[in-house]
Amino acid sequence: MSTPRHAWAFLLSAILTSAAPSPAGAQAVAGQAPVAVASPATQQRLQAIRAALFSGTGNPENAIKELKDILAADPQSAEGHLLLGIAYRSAGSPDLMGEAVAELRQALSLDPTFVPARLYLAHIYMELGRYERAREELEAANTQVPRNVQFLTLLGEVERQLKNPKRAQELLKQALEIDRASAQAHYYLGLTLLDLGQPAPAIAELEGVVKAGEKRADVYLSLGAAYLDAGRLDEGLEILSQATHLDATRPDIRILLARAYRLKTQLAQADAQLALANPKGPATVSSPFVQQQQLELDFYQEQGLLRLQQGRLEAAAVAFRKVLEMDPGIGSVNRDLADVYLRQGKFVQAGELAARAEKLGFPLPEDKRKLLQAAQLKKGTGGAK
Repeated sequence: MSTPRHAWAFLLSAILTSAAPSPAGAQAVAGQAPVAVASPATQQRLQAIRAALFSGTGNPENAIKELKDILAADPQSAEGHLLLGIAYRSAGSPDLMGEAVAELRQALSLDPTFVPARLYLAHIYMELGRYERAREELEAANTQVPRNVQFLTLLGEVERQLKNPKRAQELLKQALEIDRASAQAHYYLGLTLLDLGQPAPAIAELEGVVKAGEKRADVYLSLGAAYLDAGRLDEGLEILSQATHLDATRPDIRILLARAYRLKTQLAQADAQLALANPKGPATVSSPFVQQQQLELDFYQEQGLLRLQQGRLEAAAVAFRKVLEMDPGIGSVNRDLADVYLRQGKFVQAGELAARAEKLGFPLPEDKRKLLQAAQLKKGTGGAK
């Protein structure tokens, strides 16, 4: 089960308080305002749009229309382009992500010192999985505004995503030296410690974020996954159940909750949670294609494991085959499908999959390997039933 990479809502929450305002608010992050300052009337319109967008009460489509009108009259407004980029992103359509990037890049072309634009651009690159580009923007921002907690925190998460957990840990500790109360930095440090194979301190970090009052589903999901991996099933069930109250529509929460119930051998409850998961829903900005595919992989793998535990061998085989059609290199699924075929007496298929699983580092258990070898010898040619 994969740990959630990031969520726009969680990442955006910290930026709104420090990078949201007019030139004065931009000063709070960048140390200076954009070069081009809009007229008082235009600035008043921008302030109203900004307040609506950042409060979540505004209509992004209306904001896009009004911002286009403003920029038609004043195309040199860096803040106008910044807000239009945010409005495009807030509309929630993957088709508008390119427009959002273009507007933020336009803001930076008008004023390379406009650090909030770099920060939002880095957020979008992170959502798109373009972590190298996100790192470029964050490093540039960090050069312009050294020792900024937000930049160090996001740069730490980018390094984690780029499989550099040691560097991520260094950056996140720097951020926490500046602000010990940063929930975002503690959250990403928890994920980093999981990547470093340090579950106990990782869980402590994630528990601290929850105890501090953070109500983001991603935090609860990450802590729940860590509990399950540590064998703390009851705590995992509890925190994942709380996560469903924070966001009842998230399939990744339901899939992980199904895993928890399966591990507790509460198979009916596990089935009920999988029935609530819908990994094939339409892609959105918060769940782009790469994440959508991972959801499907996780869903069918968990479904296969549940069907196997229920003794429904053909249903388990169907689910495992769906996983391998998407990614044939998942060693554990090759092993589990080999197990299903072994139980079905399909020894040729079982042998092929067992050999592949072993090469991938997931051999069959010794007793099942001996059973397969004995069955193949008894059949002579290993012919399947």
